[in-house]
Amino acid sequence: MGIIAIVGRPNVGKSSIFNRLLGRRESIVDDFPGVTRDRLYGEMSWDGRGFYIVDTGGIIGDTEGSTPEIEARMELQVKHALAESDGAVLVLDGREGLTAVDWEIAEMLRRGGKPVVVAVNKLDNPAKLEAAYDASELGFDLVLPISAEHNFNMGELLDGMVSMLRDDAEFERADEIPVAIVGRPNVGKSSLLNVLAGEERALVSETPGTTRDVVDSIVEIDGTVFRFLDTAGLRRKSRVNTSVEYFSNVRTYQAIDRCRVAVVILDSGEFVTEQDKRLIGQVMERGKGLLILVNKWDLASKDAKVGDRTRAKLRDELSFVSHAPILFISTLTKRGVSKLDQHIKEVDENRRRRISTSELNRLVKEVLIFERMPGDGRGRYLKVSFCTQANGIPPAFVFFVNNAGLVTKPFERRMENILRRMSDFSGVPVRLFFKNKREKRA
Repeated sequence: MGIIAIVGRPNVGKSSIFNRLLGRRESIVDDFPGVTRDRLYGEMSWDGRGFYIVDTGGIIGDTEGSTPEIEARMELQVKHALAESDGAVLVLDGREGLTAVDWEIAEMLRRGGKPVVVAVNKLDNPAKLEAAYDASELGFDLVLPISAEHNFNMGELLDGMVSMLRDDAEFERADEIPVAIVGRPNVGKSSLLNVLAGEERALVSETPGTTRDVVDSIVEIDGTVFRFLDTAGLRRKSRVNTSVEYFSNVRTYQAIDRCRVAVVILDSGEFVTEQDKRLIGQVMERGKGLLILVNKWDLASKDAKVGDRTRAKLRDELSFVSHAPILFISTLTKRGVSKLDQHIKEVDENRRRRISTSELNRLVKEVLIFERMPGDGRGRYLKVSFCTQANGIPPAFVFFVNNAGLVTKPFERRMENILRRMSDFSGVPVRLFFKNKREKRA
């Protein structure tokens, strides 16, 4: 689909415009400049046209926590966004007026040759509308006074954005596999995205927490379209001490909700923490596919047995997801990354895998007759009459029994293990429900 980039210096309201247009709080907004550092994609439609809008980091700015390296990469992000876009919205701060940086950005846009709409933001007072006339000095044809906060002139802005889309743009939505890339700070999430995308799509820095928002990136690999959702590093609640970090954590869980497969990255040098276990538990609880990546494997011991020992330790530490595939990778040397797309597709297929009712009831007749069934200690034992797979994703199985109150956790685990042996459910949760037989008749 067509793409429109939203650009400008820090703290002029790009993220507020992005959020207002999408109708939801997609980009983190805070009172200090430089909060958005990566470019974020949102999908929307207006006047019958579907397109993406891209929220970019500020071009430059002496922001808290910023470094010359990060500022240079922020500028590179904007250049990448402009290169892939049909046009751009240049956002100005109507309260501050034109600055030297605004003029520099305007010159960059002119050199790019793409159509531009100038949006003079924060003009919620009619007395201040003359600031829009001052912006006409930049030399672009369409200059609009707007207020993202008060929803002023946003329809006119959308009209201008649609007018920049190419007539020959295709608006067919490809079949995508949404994949969330999650983990603790500084384990290599953004580095993995950049290797997969073949470009620097997300900022990569040695400083933990460089990515604060969720970065959507559409990448096609061997004919399959993936939407990778790169997230901020998930911190323990006790360490979340700013509103930005809080909303970054919220975005991580929202990305898991949006995905079909979650890639959880562990650090080979630090191994499994309680935070990792909680994160993986959330992936399973939300019914998503799971891949576990052990990154920075280039730093691991060269002992031939280290892989086997590490895998065994992981299986022990993460026994509740012993079915999940484990891959050893290095985003630095690109070891193992080429296999990732195939593993993602396999896990995604496993989420939709079905076992026929006839096979399931053969299980009931041939397997359960030899099982030691749970009882109440007074001579009454659990009996399974019928089993079927429910519709929907992830895989769920309904057992009709004589008394659901007799079902025990060990019996549930035993049934899950039998089902996993019957078909390939690697990397996906398998849910079991037990209903009294009379409920089936109803």
